[in-house]
Amino acid sequence: MPVSPGPSSALERLVTVTRTGGYAGKSATLAVKGDGSWTRLDRQLNPAGTGKLPADREAKLRTALAQADLPHLPRFPTGGPAVFDGFVYTFVHGGHEVTMAQESLTPALRAVLAELPPFEADPSP
Repeated sequence: MPVSPGPSSALERLVTVTRTGGYAGKSATLAVKGDGSWTRLDRQLNPAGTGKLPADREAKLRTALAQADLPHLPRFPTGGPAVFDGFVYTFVHGGHEVTMAQESLTPALRAVLAELPPFEADPSP
């Protein structure tokens, strides 16, 4: 008899998204745990911010991740226009990894990005 998965653990890694590129060649990573807590990592993978998603936003993120269907996307899609100084995103979720240029993102992956905290800290004091 198959065992159904229990509720997700607060320590479970829900999703990790790394954004690289842009005009200045920046790199940042957002790691979101199962309880909605998140950590922003800088280029050297040092913590650069933390927080917690509100419950409704965490639910929207989970829905967007399910709709993105990473297991059925190519790991490194090819084709599409090349945009110099554009961003490239790597999504890791549920044991699957997909790397895609910003201009090639699917609507579902754009929805995932919309529910994440910012990749850069707010510069205002």
